[in-house]
Amino acid sequence: MTASTTHEDFEYARWLDSNVSTLVKADKKNAFEVFSFASENAKDAKISYAHMGTMCETKRGLFCAAFQCSTSGCEGKPGQHVRFCTSEDKCETWTETKVPMFGLNALWSPVLHYLEQTDEILLFYSESRKQLSPGGDVKLIRTRDEGMSWSEPETILTHESLGGVPKVIANRVCQGLKEECLRLPFWTEPTDSWLRYRQYHPMEENASLKKKVYHSPPGSRDDDSESVYSGTIDSHDGGKTWEAPRIKQLVKFPEHTWLIENSVLRSALQNEYSMYMRSATGEVWYSSGDDAQQYWSTPEPIPNLPNPNSKVSANVDSFVYTTANGEVKERVVLALNPSKTKRAPLGLYICRAHNREESGNQKYPFIEVEGDPNGNFAYPTTFIASDGSVFVIYTAWDVGIRVYRVPSLDLETALVS
Repeated sequence: MTASTTHEDFEYARWLDSNVSTLVKADKKNAFEVFSFASENAKDAKISYAHMGTMCETKRGLFCAAFQCSTSGCEGKPGQHVRFCTSEDKCETWTETKVPMFGLNALWSPVLHYLEQTDEILLFYSESRKQLSPGGDVKLIRTRDEGMSWSEPETILTHESLGGVPKVIANRVCQGLKEECLRLPFWTEPTDSWLRYRQYHPMEENASLKKKVYHSPPGSRDDDSESVYSGTIDSHDGGKTWEAPRIKQLVKFPEHTWLIENSVLRSALQNEYSMYMRSATGEVWYSSGDDAQQYWSTPEPIPNLPNPNSKVSANVDSFVYTTANGEVKERVVLALNPSKTKRAPLGLYICRAHNREESGNQKYPFIEVEGDPNGNFAYPTTFIASDGSVFVIYTAWDVGIRVYRVPSLDLETALVS
């Protein structure tokens, strides 16, 4: 290791050598600013914190993005809200942001979903009502005019349900195996989350919150801080109504780690679901579900997929393609930080869905989104557009919200390996 080589450089090189068949390097010309703290829009609104980006595309090719933000420089303050913007040129330039709604307390983790049947954009989010911890009630608003106006909020899962703990969302809606089924991933965090998981939350980055957190409302005497799960909120009528899950349909956290920011993937060939989760053990965790949507398997870590206690995102649909010799292959597009300690670098691992029967020595392509192993790139969300283009929206710390467009040639290079 040279004087200029860091421990992170070494760890990244070792992971690439052990797990990657083809490396496609990041190219800055493919990265575009959705929202920058240096923009006039941010300065006028005094926004100093932006995080948790999400995307969708309408049938006319309009790209939409939303994210949570604040003037306080950190998450969790009552003024935390959601902003929305659009792009007409495949994410290269974006409109100034608009605020769809304000809440009485912090609004968290927007998720966008487009319903082609009704030409309607759904914006899911969670709203704190009883505490400063992330999450609360999961709500939904709708627009049929590309964000010019929005419906009144609908509450689809309350703080009080499933034991009385805040509910949080992070990843995109998965189209179910049945045509009318939609599955929104969510997880629960105890009301005392900021205190219980001090080592998980970036408290040192939120120094101004510490005192308030330690003296924040305890929620309710009926809240069950042991009610900690990941799962989905499902719709069986194409998004008109949403159904709260039963406890037995959820993944229980193990005693030694939380399993949060879950993304749910539908296999196009296997008629099953896969769930990928952030953990505090240094690895991505995984669970599988069946077509009946009744149960998830016991979660387990994936040893060759490191995780620095940061969001991992699997695209909601598997990627199916045919090789030159006619072989049909199915791959997962998985956005992650390949590190156990650092939210950097960031990229797409194009791999098979996890299989308990396989050994862990398979190698797959990796497309870099941000190649600096000493940076801070968090909360990626994958998105495959109608023309097959692959995008990742993510937080570039101290910069803002960024989107990376994977060139078709880079994708082809990765897939032929």
